[in-house]
Amino acid sequence: MLAGITAGVSAQEQDKRFIQIDGLTADENGYIVPDVSIYSKHLRRGAASDRRGIFSIISIPGDTIFFSAIGYKSTILTVPETVSGTHFITDVLMVTDTILIGEVLVLPWKTYSEFKRAVLENKPVDPLMENMEYNLALVEQQIWSDMRATPGESYRYVMQQMSDNLYTRGQLPANNLLNPFAWQKFAREVKNGLLKNEPDKSSKPSKTKKSKNKSRKKKKGD
Repeated sequence: MLAGITAGVSAQEQDKRFIQIDGLTADENGYIVPDVSIYSKHLRRGAASDRRGIFSIISIPGDTIFFSAIGYKSTILTVPETVSGTHFITDVLMVTDTILIGEVLVLPWKTYSEFKRAVLENKPVDPLMENMEYNLALVEQQIWSDMRATPGESYRYVMQQMSDNLYTRGQLPANNLLNPFAWQKFAREVKNGLLKNEPDKSSKPSKTKKSKNKSRKKKKGD
């Protein structure tokens, strides 16, 4: 009977024996998984792995520990009953959890009838927008007319276009309206009277008139 009591007491001490569990959290490819949430079921304690994937938590033999992270399936670790000592080292494998969802199409119309009506409806053209497009076409035409391309310039232009296409592959193309050199030339052309409806009055005739008036005054003085 005394032996049975001693065995029961030793079993209770075995259940109360705390151990420290250390390890590393990684995925199936061997990459570190940081910030993994860790929870002990029996002790009701929590922990988390650091940015290097290293974790440490206090547990007992036979305990169940849950590991969870965003984008990964929950992993359960059962501490063996036969663990000897106060230190247990193990690595935890986190399996990627991929969830496929259907395609979602977002439209500014509630129903298909509204979409059809908005597409087929004839909207009046804003005069300001029409004038802006016309002026931009004039500027583009003027820019192209001023370019006297040599073989070397043509080669550089083609290479620049190829470089721009490679640079913007997989994304929106470059917007020429954000080109500071084009805007500089546009401002210079506007200053010179490119977009004026009436022809410019140059200052040269006025200078000749003044010189003629001066010559007439000199003749009268003579």
